[in-house]
Amino acid sequence: MRDIYESYVANEFTNISISSVFRAMILEADRVDVWKHPLGFNHAELTPLVDAPAGERFRLHFWLDDRGVVDELGDLHEHTWDLTSLVLAGCVVDSNLAASSSRGGEYLGSRITYGAKNIAEEVGRFDLKVTNVRTIRMGSAYQIPSRTVHLNEVGTIPTVTLVRSVEDGRGDGPLVLTKYAKGQGLATEMRAKLPASEALDRLAKALLESEPAVALSPCER
Repeated sequence: MRDIYESYVANEFTNISISSVFRAMILEADRVDVWKHPLGFNHAELTPLVDAPAGERFRLHFWLDDRGVVDELGDLHEHTWDLTSLVLAGCVVDSNLAASSSRGGEYLGSRITYGAKNIAEEVGRFDLKVTNVRTIRMGSAYQIPSRTVHLNEVGTIPTVTLVRSVEDGRGDGPLVLTKYAKGQGLATEMRAKLPASEALDRLAKALLESEPAVALSPCER
């Protein structure tokens, strides 16, 4: 996995394939933790396998047929890191949005503090404007600067991305934007840990059965 990480850092993405990543993960499966993310995908934590510097993380994200289990805060969000994502299988539609503070804004902004239970503190209301929409297919990489509000949709099942993130060092948590509803709850449970071997078996089966992939509407745009 270290060789894959070094190719990734050097932007040598043509050296990286879903099969090479999967083989490397299987060799060190006992060191891979897999979680169900609140945004509806699974993520495998590969950071311990690559000896990444402090403030960096290296992860595999994969959407299977259990996608879409999004928590009550919704899926419009920003990150506290600069992100690079390589699509190893499937297709991603990434939408970037500009958030402007507005007293009567359509969206409620919440600043997240992570812990045993994630806490979301209200920070006002916002209006959103779409600034960019792009479709990223297998073999291509895309970047999202820190503090950019965005929304991901997958265009096929399964979709798999290899992600490197570098913290921006500001210290505050990310902003999440939810359609405004008076009195809505703003605390969300910590993401659920999954049995790694079972999750990787499901991913392997999905990849073997994905030709032709099941097309969804976003990639048809």
